[in-house]
Amino acid sequence: MRRRDEQQRQATHLVCRHCGQLLPVSRFERYRTGTYRRVCHHCWWELYGRRMRQQYILRQVENRNLV
Repeated sequence: MRRRDEQQRQATHLVCRHCGQLLPVSRFERYRTGTYRRVCHHCWWELYGRRMRQQYILRQVENRNLV
């Protein structure tokens, strides 16, 4: 196991790579390995989640128009 991974598992606060804020680990997604995503929930939504949600809605609308 990498030393960085072990340090991250023991951490109580992490710095978001996007906004640069020091936040508690509860504001980050936890992976199965015990490590955390490097981008907080809010920034992840701003960067990826909103776009994925919009694409999902557009696909649903297109499928309705085809039927």
